[in-house]
Amino acid sequence: MFKLFKVVLAVLLAFAALFAKEPSGKEKYDIDISRMSGTMVYGQVYQMVMYPSKYLGKHIKMKGIFLSYYDEELERRFYGCVIADALACCSQGLAFELAKPRKYPEQYPAEGDAIIVEGDFDYEKDEGGGGFPIIRNADMQTK
Repeated sequence: MFKLFKVVLAVLLAFAALFAKEPSGKEKYDIDISRMSGTMVYGQVYQMVMYPSKYLGKHIKMKGIFLSYYDEELERRFYGCVIADALACCSQGLAFELAKPRKYPEQYPAEGDAIIVEGDFDYEKDEGGGGFPIIRNADMQTK
């Protein structure tokens, strides 16, 4: 059963790679997650989380739901775009940091509103030796 799962996952990831195109003259981004199916989104975001070095500096576009989280220990608010998969059971999200800072909450959408985010993929390391992907220099629009 596990072997079958690995084969299916490999096929999904291969399809995800097909959608990760180099930008043409018309596109402003390297990877457009906003145009992928839920299944493809899961595979693509999984790859970005597990192998972030492959995506550093890539210009990303995604659409999802706006959420934020305030970390009291770090005294920092994190913003995220949560993207649902095909069955809406295994949603994933990517943190983002706007290029032009805004005041929270006045200048942000309501939690749960649909958004579109474009920006540059990066990886932020934390003090504990781990880290997380983050979209920097981002532009956020409500849908």
